[in-house]
Amino acid sequence: MKHKLTVLVAISAALTLAGCSQTTQSNTQSSQSKTSKVTKNSSDNSNTSTASSKNKDTYTKLSASKMDYKTTASAIAVYAAQKYGDTWEIAVNAAKQGNLGVAFRSKDATGITSDNDGYVYEVSGTGKSSNARYMLAGDGADKQVTIFVKQRNLGTTSLKDIVAYLNQKNDADLVKQLAEKTQLNVKLAGDEDTQKITNNSSASVIPSSLQGTWYTADTGNGNIDTLTVTDNKINDEAGFSMNVKAKTSGSSTSDGYMKQTTINGISFYSFTNMGQTPGQGSTYLAPHTEDGQSVIVSANSNGRTNAVYWKSEALAKKNSNKQFSDLKY
Repeated sequence: MKHKLTVLVAISAALTLAGCSQTTQSNTQSSQSKTSKVTKNSSDNSNTSTASSKNKDTYTKLSASKMDYKTTASAIAVYAAQKYGDTWEIAVNAAKQGNLGVAFRSKDATGITSDNDGYVYEVSGTGKSSNARYMLAGDGADKQVTIFVKQRNLGTTSLKDIVAYLNQKNDADLVKQLAEKTQLNVKLAGDEDTQKITNNSSASVIPSSLQGTWYTADTGNGNIDTLTVTDNKINDEAGFSMNVKAKTSGSSTSDGYMKQTTINGISFYSFTNMGQTPGQGSTYLAPHTEDGQSVIVSANSNGRTNAVYWKSEALAKKNSNKQFSDLKY
């Protein structure tokens, strides 16, 4: 009897130890499983955090060497609004709700005295004449921008420095949004040049073969530029604007005269500022025909083609940056 009890106690103890071992193993596996899940979740959170950080640090950037005329005007306006406030800030805030209008003015009309012989660009978001103005000198990213409030010179900086400032402020998206709503060579209410042009208008000077609205996509980036020619005025989106007179004398920087010349067998009309002779700095335009379509060829004084203008945007896009065998490039 005593021997049987001893055996039963031994069996009971063995069963108890086995149960404890299974429980301990089960608890260990459960703990390992939970630990594994926490580690995995922690890794996922880390990846999400890293991705979020990358997205936060990724912003649209502007390039001073790849800016069309509308984006340049928009960038200057946003820069001036942030740096100087005043009428520039008013213009930009108004443009956010409507359009950013840029008028081409002469120094005589604005009263600005500057060594720069170029045009004054007047910026408005309301469609009315504004005191927010700037002038340009040079080309490309090193182009110099002089900013004014009315006749007061606020300073000169380069386009690349403006772009660097805007990129640092992460304002590229705002610049591009305004550029889409920017209108160049507009007539602002109260624009003194409008009255001046009306008073000085004379008989037709520019031949009808050049007159009309023309389009080109020969901009290098696929954008459309517009050339508008009337009987005595030329405007293009590159910032060139001229009142063409029948005589070669005048005092306004916005006035010029026209002469006819043949270059490389093509009859061009040169448009030159008053007081200068045709050559470098002049605009050369020729009525021409390509692919059965009437076009205008724009060239330099050596007859090298700058752009071919077409009667419609569709034709301009179709023939973007195309070179024709009868033109010199």
